[in-house]
Amino acid sequence: MAGQAVKVDDSVPVGAELSTGTNGYLYLKTIDNGFLILRPGSVATVEMYEVNHENPEQSRFKFALRQGIARSISGEAVAKARKNFRFNTPVAAIGVRGTDFSVYADAQETRVIVSSGGVVMAGFDALCSPQGSGPCEGANSVELFANATANANVLLVKKGQSKPQIHHDRELSPDLTAPPRQDEPRGKAANERNANDVKTPQQDAISIEPIKKTVIWGRWQAVANDLPATVDQSTLKHEDYKEYAQIIIGSYILFREQSTAFNLPASGTFGFALQDVNLAHVSNPASGASAEATLANGTLSLNFANATFATRFDLNALGETHLLHAQGNVTQDGIISSTPAAPGNMLVRGFLYKDGQRTDSPGSAIYLFRATLNNGWEANGVANWGRK
Repeated sequence: MAGQAVKVDDSVPVGAELSTGTNGYLYLKTIDNGFLILRPGSVATVEMYEVNHENPEQSRFKFALRQGIARSISGEAVAKARKNFRFNTPVAAIGVRGTDFSVYADAQETRVIVSSGGVVMAGFDALCSPQGSGPCEGANSVELFANATANANVLLVKKGQSKPQIHHDRELSPDLTAPPRQDEPRGKAANERNANDVKTPQQDAISIEPIKKTVIWGRWQAVANDLPATVDQSTLKHEDYKEYAQIIIGSYILFREQSTAFNLPASGTFGFALQDVNLAHVSNPASGASAEATLANGTLSLNFANATFATRFDLNALGETHLLHAQGNVTQDGIISSTPAAPGNMLVRGFLYKDGQRTDSPGSAIYLFRATLNNGWEANGVANWGRK
């Protein structure tokens, strides 16, 4: 700290640069009982830590990790003012959902894993500036929540990329680059969650907290005990979600905030590209076995004059590729549904929704799908779409 060694019970002023040597670890406890932990070879700054005791939601927090590996455990004040929390790296901004996360950062990339709660991350661009406060939550932001395989799910963004990607690769985990010491402070365990957290029926599944979002989607139940639930359906009965429309197909559930419904134009066409963040699996009805699946080479096109859509993508699972496709209708408020009489080999139902205040064109689309594959397995999942 400013060229001085720190010792137990030292106070650290806001703005001080903190660094650790090749074997150094620093445990910084915040005034609201959170932690900032720096592992070897790290350089970080607490740029802002203002706790407003009279109006907790107006508290403000900002950290910057220039290089190395840090762990952030949200304190009590952060839990009440998540919209004012920012954790910057050289290439990205990270916000929290009530969280314990670890991050690796250098000048070229940022990698994040989540142990509890969730994060939202976006690469720096014209809409997400390092000088900003709070999370960047535009079209290029991506969320990652804790689950049973948290250390295998890594949110990664590289310099020059606006949108992070989720990788299922334990080798990318910051914990493998610089493992925690045995005496590292423990985060909030699953059985120690406070009133701001919501447990799901499956202990290790994602916690969805009452924060309004345009769309919410995921698995509402575990699949063959291997793929965990990612959304707690009962949580979404909270008052914050009473204005949401709901769709369920198989093990997946989808909600859309009604205020973001899209009003269909009378003419024209529109095309979408498949986004990186999707969730899908295949299962064998006979054996009950299941496996994760990925989507690629997707298209979704709308014909406003006929109020119809057509979509297709490759589903990759168990070393095989299956072409899935569907056609159907679009309602005036942007609900897309496949029809039995139309060509196709999968069931589709989902939503169009607008970005911000725009009502002249849909900014995004999302749908649930289900299909019986030619090998006898069944496919089920969520496909996300963005403007081309």
